Amino acid sequence: MAILAMKRITICGLKKDSKAILETIQRLGVIEIQDFTPEDEVFKKKPMPISGAEFERNIHDAENAIEVLNTYNEEKSGILSSFKGRAVISREDYDNFHTELSSVKSTMSRILALSKDVAEKKAEIVKCNQQLDMLVPWEGLDIPLDLSGTEKTSVFIGALPGDWTLDAIYEAMAENLPVDVTIISHDKNQTCIMLICEKAAHDSVNSALRGIGFAYPSVSCSATPSEQKVLLQQEIEKLEEQIKTCEEEIVSYDDQRPKIKFLADYQKIREEKYAVATSLPQSEHAFVMSGYIPEKYIPDLENALADYAVTVETSDLEEGEEAPVLLKNNAFSSSVQGVVESYALPAKGEIDPSFIISLFYFIFFGFMLSDAAIGLLIFLGAGFLLLKNKNMEPGLRNNTKLFMFGGIAAMIFGVLFGSYFGDLIPSISGHFFGNPIVVKPVWLDMQQNPMTVLSLALIMGIIHIFTGLAINGYQLLKKKDIVGFIFDIVVWYIILIGLIVKCLSMQMIMDILAGGAKPFIPAHIGNIGLYAAGIGCIAIIIMGGRESKNWGKRLLKGAYAVYGITSYLSDVLSYSRLLALGLATGVISSVANMIGTMFGSGVVGIIIFIVVFLIINAINIGINTLGAYVHTNRLQYVEFFGHFYDGGGRPFEPYSVKTKYYKFKEN
Repeated sequence: MAILAMKRITICGLKKDSKAILETIQRLGVIEIQDFTPEDEVFKKKPMPISGAEFERNIHDAENAIEVLNTYNEEKSGILSSFKGRAVISREDYDNFHTELSSVKSTMSRILALSKDVAEKKAEIVKCNQQLDMLVPWEGLDIPLDLSGTEKTSVFIGALPGDWTLDAIYEAMAENLPVDVTIISHDKNQTCIMLICEKAAHDSVNSALRGIGFAYPSVSCSATPSEQKVLLQQEIEKLEEQIKTCEEEIVSYDDQRPKIKFLADYQKIREEKYAVATSLPQSEHAFVMSGYIPEKYIPDLENALADYAVTVETSDLEEGEEAPVLLKNNAFSSSVQGVVESYALPAKGEIDPSFIISLFYFIFFGFMLSDAAIGLLIFLGAGFLLLKNKNMEPGLRNNTKLFMFGGIAAMIFGVLFGSYFGDLIPSISGHFFGNPIVVKPVWLDMQQNPMTVLSLALIMGIIHIFTGLAINGYQLLKKKDIVGFIFDIVVWYIILIGLIVKCLSMQMIMDILAGGAKPFIPAHIGNIGLYAAGIGCIAIIIMGGRESKNWGKRLLKGAYAVYGITSYLSDVLSYSRLLALGLATGVISSVANMIGTMFGSGVVGIIIFIVVFLIINAINIGINTLGAYVHTNRLQYVEFFGHFYDGGGRPFEPYSVKTKYYKFKEN
């Protein structure tokens, strides 16, 4: 377990080498940049000639171009694709990409232009189809819709609301006769008409038509409706052909997808580099960078910058300074590092609990699953993912390793408790072959001895809690808080151990936990434990509120601290969930086996057994694996961390290559 020691670092280099130096530091990803160097008359921050908006625009365009390509040829992605991680590129690939940058940008712009063209043409097709729909009521008209009249007549072409008869129209226009009315089409919503009148009567006829709701057509054309329909259909065919051509060209650029992705990452790297360069104090010929670096990586940085004219100075942190936190653990403990980080990083003066958590984590995880067959499936599944996906991202790799180690633990506890998909082996051998094969547990049957297993769970809980107290004691000793160590740790050990000794000397407790076995601690030893606990409580009452000068407040705070015994009791009882979840896994599998054997031993019975077995156990594995993960985390966060760990550390955030599609592999 380790929290990497941090140092302050200051780098001064020539301005002409700044680009190469920043790229080297960015690829190493070991410095968190902090502005420790104030500006003065010589060193000032200067804006860069390239605007960050240009990089953002290029990144946005690249993402849009990729999205367009996905529209026509989606990249193959299965359930396991998220485990693949980013593709690997070399430093030379990055350095040489500037020669292709202009070409890739042109391709990207062409894809976006084609996509825009396709969208516009599709909008035109929609518009044409709407016009076709509008022409349907006018298909019986053999003159243009925009005809307004002749030299001596006025023509009104339009629609009346509702379903009108010819007599009704003439009746409405009685005061404006003579007129000639032709009904083109009609339905319950509208009646399409053509009305012809003398030129001199135009205004009065127009007014009368308006009075009965007359409206001109939404579509107007200089050709007849049937001719306009043909023209629109030809236009749609033309647009569809143009769209097809554009889409074919877009698809032809699919092989450029990797380069467009690389362009997005390339621009992201440059954006971050120029953002940092802008924040650095610079003189006419030099620049200064400062920040934090893990002491472990100082030699690597010095070697990487050996070819440049730079000075690298490191120093210890100032007293009371809160440094960023970076955890570093071995392959086994790093699997639970994400569990710690999701709760909180260690604050100053606290240890990294990852190693100690890992020792308990997999015991609890395995205990809660406690089935050898399920554990084997989880182990094989996680192991397969790790072997198949070498580029898996570190966080996801650690989580996958967590389940792999959890699967091993579940196998061990499954063998100890004799559970292989519950009682699958005796169920199959007895029901289908008539000769039940009983697989005896190496230790005991959880379902037959639940109280023994409960006792074991509580003992493991006590050990877990006592370990948390021990860590707290270690942290107090590091701070040289001897009084706190004695009264916050040692005295509580005395109280808790004394109460445990007393409980183990009581027949009532033994009846509950050991099936009526006689106490193995004599009564007089139990009384000594009770007296010791009482003395410890008195010490807590006196010293538990020692920060208060007022003795009244001090004793009240001490009495409240003694009340904390109840929280220890509830914490210990929380470990009964080890038994509950362990039983649930085996019982559900056994129920699946029982249901599956209810349909006989023939072919139909075998098929039904297999179906029932697969469905119920798939649900069982999903629910109980998730339950084991969640409840194991809870035991760490609530019952364990509550005794020594506050957290609150700030994560180390280095200046590094933060890309979406590719990652560097240094030569």
